[in-house]
Amino acid sequence: MKRQLRHAWLFAGMALVLLGGCAVIQSERGSPIPRESAFAVVPLVNLSQTPRAGEQAASVLAAILRAKGSGGVTLYLPEERDPLLSDTREQRQAAIEQARSGGNDYVVSGTVEEWRYKSGLDGEPAVGVTLEVRSADGQHVIWSGTAARTGWGRESLSVAAHKVIDELTDAMPLVSGGN
Repeated sequence: MKRQLRHAWLFAGMALVLLGGCAVIQSERGSPIPRESAFAVVPLVNLSQTPRAGEQAASVLAAILRAKGSGGVTLYLPEERDPLLSDTREQRQAAIEQARSGGNDYVVSGTVEEWRYKSGLDGEPAVGVTLEVRSADGQHVIWSGTAARTGWGRESLSVAAHKVIDELTDAMPLVSGGN
């Protein structure tokens, strides 16, 4: 009886893991970053096939950094709103230059590798994001990390994206009080 109960708990645990989707995160330790610093969030490079995924990810990132108590967080989105031009290198570079000249301490950028619903009956969301925190002068990478997640059929793409970006910001070496 004890053996059957143990197998039932093991099966239940495995089922929860499978139902909860699959996630992975890799992050370097990085140098401490004072939470009170001025952060510039620029659109992430969109390597996915979903239009404007880099801008969507940047918006979520800025909101999560603010919610976690980071100091001044400014989101730099391209002013051009032509959907055919939304992911151009020139616009992203202009946002980075604007962020660097805006009195920020750090520029947060990165890439979106995946941002979609997978094909199939369940249509699970799949999100992959890499983030990088650089000094505002662009000379030093302070921290970088990458995370990916697939959800399950009833989870929205937005929820999966929030989870991935939330995990990445948890991995950032943010410290309070300049310590």
